Amino acid sequence: MIVAFDATVLVYVVDENAPAPIDPGTGKPVTDCRQRIEYLLETLQKDDAKIVIPTPALGEVLVKAQQMAPELLRRLNSSKHFRIAPFDTMAAVEYSSMHAQRLGKATTNRTKAKFDEQIVAISRVENVQIIYSDDGDIAKLAGPKIKVMGIAELPLPPAKAQSDMFDPHYSQDPNYGKWG
Repeated sequence: MIVAFDATVLVYVVDENAPAPIDPGTGKPVTDCRQRIEYLLETLQKDDAKIVIPTPALGEVLVKAQQMAPELLRRLNSSKHFRIAPFDTMAAVEYSSMHAQRLGKATTNRTKAKFDEQIVAISRVENVQIIYSDDGDIAKLAGPKIKVMGIAELPLPPAKAQSDMFDPHYSQDPNYGKWG
């Protein structure tokens, strides 16, 4: 499976202290945001999924990462699960096609629309099946070909049986939750 993370989800992968996003259904912060992200990563890792990081989304996160940006890039580039995908020639062709289809439709912020269109264009070129994003504009642009899931839609990890807590391997696995 090939999935993509936009900046609204990638930020939670790299910053454990990022405040939870607002759940569009309740208007309140998403409950158990950290657990949802960790379970998503664990599930994608078990499924040997490829996680595409479109360069416009990466750029947004690097701006926030500041001095931690080199370490973030090192971790993403050294992981077999993540792939940083550039806005290349094929993505530019897809972008121009999307732009032509969108002409005449009003957008609230043209600069933001360009980034969102680039993220979706890269995702299409990379044959992404799901974009993980809390950006409603990404969902509109993705159309029916690519599913878009926000953090509030992510499942919580299944409850561990009480007896698991006494298993000597429970939560002592050194690879639990690590990407590489």
